Amino acid sequence: MIYVPVMSLDVYHNFGLEYYLMTEHHFNEPVFMLWSTTPTVMLGKYQDAAAELNVEAVKRNHVKVARRYSGGGTIYTDQGGCQFTLIYPDDRTEIDFSSGLELIQKALNQIGIKATTDSRNDLVVGGRKVSGSAQYVTPGYKLHHGSLLFESNLDLMNQLLNVDPVKLAAKRIASVHQRTVNLNEQEPSWTAADFRENLRQAVYDLTSFQEYHLIADEQARVVEIGQQRFADPKFIYGRQGQGAFQVKRYFQGGGLVKIAYSIYHDQLADVHLTGDFFSNLDAVKFEHALDGTDYDRQRVSNVIRDQLAEDPILGVDADQLVNMLFDHV
Repeated sequence: MIYVPVMSLDVYHNFGLEYYLMTEHHFNEPVFMLWSTTPTVMLGKYQDAAAELNVEAVKRNHVKVARRYSGGGTIYTDQGGCQFTLIYPDDRTEIDFSSGLELIQKALNQIGIKATTDSRNDLVVGGRKVSGSAQYVTPGYKLHHGSLLFESNLDLMNQLLNVDPVKLAAKRIASVHQRTVNLNEQEPSWTAADFRENLRQAVYDLTSFQEYHLIADEQARVVEIGQQRFADPKFIYGRQGQGAFQVKRYFQGGGLVKIAYSIYHDQLADVHLTGDFFSNLDAVKFEHALDGTDYDRQRVSNVIRDQLAEDPILGVDADQLVNMLFDHV
């Protein structure tokens, strides 16, 4: 395993570093990173920023907004927690959190924090969430990244995030804060820096990783990628739909799926897919494939099945999406 030290607290830089190691500097063995950010909210690939964020609170508290290339939900990060990244050679495109979570779980256990897996992508301590994960793929490589709460500002997190009532009801909780907990409750004598260093050492003990430091040209390229790809407001805020119909459903093990659409002359139009689900699906391609399709259950089903054949949605099948478009009318 290769360990790449990360000094930057800028989310766009750090997403750029992930992408650089996924697409331009390939290693033949897994890469591991630990990093933190200034106060930041990170949207999932398929989410609508306007629906997920309390925009006024974000502005008032000078919080950065970023969007991941991976699916899943919106998270809050700051210097009181840390992010982990695992990049490894893998030709498989399906979403599978088990291997990445196993390493982090073992490392946490080694430093005295008894974490267990829960649901599709979380680590929990005492039944409360301390870590969520997400994944995306590029040809030949898979990236698994996630967050770890240590002494993060959970009150601010609660102010910044708008969580859909459908999702809260499905989880039988009143707020995100109710389900999350900081790990400093387990180790109150540690600082966030202590936690990161102890976790790094635990991963070293488990893997005997070798450190790799980027040279100046590589660092400049990472900055360029971060600004061009991840700091672009169109990329961050562009996932918004205005269809005449708005349907949403929470699928256990699959997440929240929202579809906005209109019907013109008995054909689908203005289709817009959002949510906190996990997939490698190209949402724009999916939407364009449905736009102009006759509003007929079988024809719509055929299109959706074709779109999901190569890039399925974890925990959600074609029939369930078709039912969303027809059963509420």
